Amino acid sequence: MSEISDILQQRAGLSPDKAQEVEQVISQMLMSKVPPEFQGMLSSALGLGDGSGAAPADSGGLGGLMGMAEGFLKK
Repeated sequence: MSEISDILQQRAGLSPDKAQEVEQVISQMLMSKVPPEFQGMLSSALGLGDGSGAAPADSGGLGGLMGMAEGFLKK
């Protein structure tokens, strides 16, 4: 289980199955909004990638992820 699923369970009170489903929906939506050359980095930041992206070692958790996603969506 990923950090995002854990946070969704703890903060939103979702069941493990529902947290994973929400994580998948959000991940797919974010990946669809990012240019292909950045998808590897986003995938790594989301914990979905194989490590081939250049995500920073400390991406700031969910807050950092949401900030990064907001930046991509504004472009």
